Amino acid sequence: MGHILDPVGPGQMLFAFFAAMAEIEREAIREATLEGLDAAARKGKHGGRPSAITDDVLHTVLRRRAAGERVEDIRTDLIIPTGRRKRAFE
Repeated sequence: MGHILDPVGPGQMLFAFFAAMAEIEREAIREATLEGLDAAARKGKHGGRPSAITDDVLHTVLRRRAAGERVEDIRTDLIIPTGRRKRAFE
């Protein structure tokens, strides 16, 4: 294996072949991933972490902020109803 990465010898062709095979494999993995995501979306499933703040909570916070309440006062009443951070802010 002395000159396998030699840029001017037969190693160059071997390196180019392996690089092309790696690129083909990467593209196949990418296409399979995109097809899987598309199939899941058609079933109504979407990846990612679920939202911790519901639309109702967001609406309430924005309404209170628009009414002039301080962020610190709103934060003490805020409750995250779902997810790993399910709790009140203190």
